[in-house]
Amino acid sequence: MKVLRGTGASAGIAIGPAVLFRRRMPLVAGGLSADAIARETARLAAAVARARRELAGAAKGLEAAAGRDEAGVFEAQALMLDDPELIGRAERLIQVALCPAERAIEDAGAEVAAQLESLPDEYLRARAADVRDVAARVRAVLEGGVHPLAEIATPSVIVADELFPSDTAALDRRNTLGFVTEVGGPTAHAAILARALGIPAVVGAPGVTSAVSPGETVIVDGTGGTVVVAPGAAVVAAWEEKRQAAATRRKDLAALRDLPAETVDGHRIELAANVGSLDDVAEAVDRGAEGVGLFRTEFLFLRREAAPDEDEQFEVYRRAATAMQPRPVIVRTLDVGGDEPLPWLGMAHEDNPFLGLRGLRLCLRYPDVFLTQLRALLRAAVHGHIWIMLPMVADAEEVRAAHRILDEARSQLSRRGVPQGPVRVGIMIEIPSAALLADTLLGEVEFASIGTNDLTQYALAVDRTNARVASIADPLHPAVLRLIASVTRAPGRGERWVGVCGELAGDPVAAPLLVGLGVSELSMTPPVLAEVKAAVRSLSFGEATALADRALACRGAAEVRALLAARGFASPTGAAPLDPAPP
Repeated sequence: MKVLRGTGASAGIAIGPAVLFRRRMPLVAGGLSADAIARETARLAAAVARARRELAGAAKGLEAAAGRDEAGVFEAQALMLDDPELIGRAERLIQVALCPAERAIEDAGAEVAAQLESLPDEYLRARAADVRDVAARVRAVLEGGVHPLAEIATPSVIVADELFPSDTAALDRRNTLGFVTEVGGPTAHAAILARALGIPAVVGAPGVTSAVSPGETVIVDGTGGTVVVAPGAAVVAAWEEKRQAAATRRKDLAALRDLPAETVDGHRIELAANVGSLDDVAEAVDRGAEGVGLFRTEFLFLRREAAPDEDEQFEVYRRAATAMQPRPVIVRTLDVGGDEPLPWLGMAHEDNPFLGLRGLRLCLRYPDVFLTQLRALLRAAVHGHIWIMLPMVADAEEVRAAHRILDEARSQLSRRGVPQGPVRVGIMIEIPSAALLADTLLGEVEFASIGTNDLTQYALAVDRTNARVASIADPLHPAVLRLIASVTRAPGRGERWVGVCGELAGDPVAAPLLVGLGVSELSMTPPVLAEVKAAVRSLSFGEATALADRALACRGAAEVRALLAARGFASPTGAAPLDPAPP
């Protein structure tokens, strides 16, 4: 028996026989005769056209199964098939190096991917896997084969070096119990798709492909990141018991759907959903969300040739507002930067995009784009409760500048005679300066929502996309908690609503602290709503407040977590220990 450790990428426990998935070996170099160049070029063009159709079909199928955002992975890959850097390079290899089409697309993909991986920009480096995936898809079309993962006939655990988005999409859900990979992180596309499809997954488990033999039993703990290879019967029984307990708990949590999120002594907070598409809005309603605490609008602006116009945006916001009636929809205005460039805006490369032109700064730099979005939101407010939230605010002057543009948007609609509804205007607090200036900033707006992801990385000087230091970026660090308290307990807060919409809001372990710090609302991904609600309903407001006060006095994140664990607040599916049998 062997126990390996990786990163839990998609929650759940899978137990079953292993299937090893290995990439096809590289093709031997060409030797193509000169008179076959035209034939191979035509074969490549036909394969690219078919791959484009396959990607369109994959996007449609994944949108139905997992949502619009996940489907966007394949839409972005389809655009790569029009990229002369990839396809043009493959054509040149056919013509100059006399390679067959299969070798040409493989080499072109490897070369473009290597170029991307050498760039300083984290976002562009991450796209290298997509390039390799697209090249592999075209090669598969040329070879006329069926994806090997689609041919798995019995329920199995997939073990691989790396899984590309197309690999994950090819998985037969009926026969895929879970998967584990040697490389990759929780933000890789394969991990994101696994979560969307509900497949337990562990990524970044070094040595797993050499540790596992085909057919061996493998246990995958997608929450804790543990992988157990060839366990004995007693170990399998212990993990199976844990898996069954998790299933029972899911049923118990489902019964909380229509109950309020209130402490045992009646202190109530709102539980809302973070969404990134209209499909997510429907899931939020289905899971009992009391509103949308964060509606990300980036999906409207990314992966396209031009900015979305006012009518297109209005229709999306209108449908979201209508679907959530009478609950509010808090729409975050465009929040992109150098890590998610908009080619149609001509954004320049930035060496440190997280400290660059992003969020509200970007909108103020491009007021026409901002005005269009604000007009669409004002129009949508006729059909429901729209709240406008400004991201990446650093000080009051930025808020006042945004208010001036909002006033201009109102005036433009009035001059056109277009109906507009009332909106509430708030800010995201994710820069430490905003938290420290909360007493004055809250006087400029009607509400605030704390984005703990960026607040944590800025407060602790940790790049949350850098795996080497990711463990330091703990949002339960007392420094982060004190910044949150400076907002929730600000002298100028009055009756203003303050929420939390970062990842911390969806952590049931953190819920007692956030309630005790005095938040009005927690907004999270819809699947964890019930877990957080159960945590809120498990204690009194007085207990939560006392616990928060003690956490603020702690010396580090480990001490805060120990304090919570001592009071019984730990994830019900918590990280499995290195011991192969769960407690």
